[in-house]
Amino acid sequence: MPTLLTVRSIVVTLLAALFLWPTGAQAQSQPRWLAAWTVSQNTRQEMPQLSNSSVRMFVRPAVSGSAVRVRLENTLGQAPVTFSAGFVGMAGDGAAVVPGSNRRLTFGGRNELTLAPGAGAWSDPVTFDVKPFQRLAVSLDVASASDISAHTLGLVTNYYAPGSHAADVSGAGFVPVPVGGNVPGYPFYWVAKVDVLSSAAAGVVVAFGDSITDGRCSTNEGDTVIPDRYQRWTDVLALRLAALPPGEVKAVVNEGIAGNRINQPGGQGPSGLSRLDRDALERAGATHVIFFEGTNDIAGGATAEQVIASMQQVIDRVRARGLGIIGVTIIPRGRPESMMGWNAQMEQHRLAVNAWIRTQAKFDAVIDFDPLMKGGPVYAGSESIKPEFNCGDYTHPNPAGYKAMGEAIDLRLLSGGRTGATR
Repeated sequence: MPTLLTVRSIVVTLLAALFLWPTGAQAQSQPRWLAAWTVSQNTRQEMPQLSNSSVRMFVRPAVSGSAVRVRLENTLGQAPVTFSAGFVGMAGDGAAVVPGSNRRLTFGGRNELTLAPGAGAWSDPVTFDVKPFQRLAVSLDVASASDISAHTLGLVTNYYAPGSHAADVSGAGFVPVPVGGNVPGYPFYWVAKVDVLSSAAAGVVVAFGDSITDGRCSTNEGDTVIPDRYQRWTDVLALRLAALPPGEVKAVVNEGIAGNRINQPGGQGPSGLSRLDRDALERAGATHVIFFEGTNDIAGGATAEQVIASMQQVIDRVRARGLGIIGVTIIPRGRPESMMGWNAQMEQHRLAVNAWIRTQAKFDAVIDFDPLMKGGPVYAGSESIKPEFNCGDYTHPNPAGYKAMGEAIDLRLLSGGRTGATR
């Protein structure tokens, strides 16, 4: 029978499960590849001006180790892209790299790499002293590109420069990449994953979701987006897990896409079901998936029954890989009539999905963010986010809300690893 826990005003349902993942010294006896930083490719943009130029993207691995490998993806590109050189080094000030730290990336022993549309490739391992949460610069010389595959809501200042400058540690000549859209996102181009060869962690937690996982509003001051702050609920959770005793530490990687839907047409980026293998199940060292989607399906016209059926497919596929699957309730989205976009019928679907998540779904555990976040005015029968956590769009938390979410998660849900847990 599930055990009900109350943690800082959040109710977490912990299911009876058998956890057999190695822990303590056993988990750390040999270095192994662990996913340490990720973004999910969600858009294609035409930017032919990036041919014969360099891009410099800044990543933040969540675990220490002795080597890194970098994955480049042309997931959504419609034309081949060719890189003539790549480097990884310690981030300096602005666009600069710490002198002496830049290491060349190779791919199958070659400096050059061409990715066909939809393709991706890992670099060869690079010996590198990685510290947790120390930013690294991934620099690429782009020989030819007519379009890019990108992650829009990176919330990190990344750069590009005409010419071939990937090897240059100076930031001279680099300028920020276009932030894009009505809501600036500070995107990532092509750089999608970073693994670290590590004995410092017992596994990896994959946060798989939509804009609330991707971090919309997480760095806002009023209506202004301030990049490079790392204030998503996943960032808060990652710091908490990194502070655990040796043998219990876990990395957290973020595979959120703003506007993403599980299965309903019209969402942003590849649907949750279509990208589940690439963005979650194939992550090195993964022990758990925190699944936090559904609000955009409902906003797009899906019924509770349709959302539940899609979530069940996710549960089945994650459990079939032997990973723990943790469900998250959908937070309130009620809005004033002047803002439109959510109605009483949608609210009933949200409540029905949440009831199923709490009482019937075969998740290994449930994080109940709904009661933590609700408490604002009721609009046409729809609950809304409490004012102190509302970023102003009645859909996303503000930085204080994200902080509360990350702090409210019971870390016991993420201990060990799942094998054969049943409801």
